Amino acid sequence: MDKWVKDDCRDEAFHIFAEKIIGPDALGYSPGLRKQLRLQAKPAGIIHSHGLWTYPGLAARKCAQENGCRLLISPHGMLEPWALRNSRWKKKLAERIFERRNLEKADCLHALCQAEAENFRRYGLKKPIAVIPNGVGLDELEMHPQDAIIEKVPELKGCRRILFLSRLHPKKGLVNLLNAWKRMMPDFREWRLFIVGGGEPGYVNELKDIAKKLLPMGVVFPGPLFENDKRQILAAADVFILPSFSEGFSMAILEAAAAGLPVLLTRECNFPELAKSSAAVEISPDVLGIEAGLRQVLGLTEDQRKAMGNHGRTLIRKSYTWPAIAKQMCLLYDWILGNGPKPEFVDLG
Repeated sequence: MDKWVKDDCRDEAFHIFAEKIIGPDALGYSPGLRKQLRLQAKPAGIIHSHGLWTYPGLAARKCAQENGCRLLISPHGMLEPWALRNSRWKKKLAERIFERRNLEKADCLHALCQAEAENFRRYGLKKPIAVIPNGVGLDELEMHPQDAIIEKVPELKGCRRILFLSRLHPKKGLVNLLNAWKRMMPDFREWRLFIVGGGEPGYVNELKDIAKKLLPMGVVFPGPLFENDKRQILAAADVFILPSFSEGFSMAILEAAAAGLPVLLTRECNFPELAKSSAAVEISPDVLGIEAGLRQVLGLTEDQRKAMGNHGRTLIRKSYTWPAIAKQMCLLYDWILGNGPKPEFVDLG
């Protein structure tokens, strides 16, 4: 249980249990969680475990074994090469103690994209893999007034807006983005870069120091924005960028495309369909790659950028809304339980 749990657990349609963590938060050890799983597990049902490297995954596997349940695991990008290299020794320890066994005992693995499924195979996993992406709510496709957020973020006034919106973390490529923007800002003085999100305070302060030295007037850090504020700043932006070194399948990109923004993203964001639909430009995460992509998109006419954004909205509406994703997940659950045929998005390995 963390400090955000009360805000997160608001949906009365589901039974939500938030139990106390004992010891380091990063491990997530919670005897209360194990107890609740035992109480709630239905024999011959499914336990769907999200994420890796922490105690809840071990508790999910133990509970599935004890109750004759099927086990479905969604790693959410945590087996991506960059993610495996990050805190490598801790993950090797967790792998040896419990995580490798969790993955090998799963009845099925859930990948958010084909690239993630391929990384499961490279990791040596031979279990069936279902490829089902994230989705967005239909309300994300609603149009919002472009200037509704200006009172909260007054720096938006009188400029064109490049938006980064995600967690502020080294894997997001923000230092390279700042260096790329420094190289090109003299040619695009009417544009400003808005870096929206939260992260570890030390890293956020480091980014602000870099921005202050490189670009004293060209970068704004509005902090994290959620729900309606987030939708409003997406509506206020002209271009969206996520120069990540590693992603599972980014919700931020889905939301930006749903908002009708032209997108710049790296191949590591694992959403080639967006570029194929003429809604995005794929860039490399190095400084020169980011600069080249930004110059390309900022050099377009406004009508051309709007056309890119419209292609993205069309793609999201067609294939990436939560009702469409939920239908796929239900087909997967039925198949895992033996109540339906194998869906076409499942690879048996």
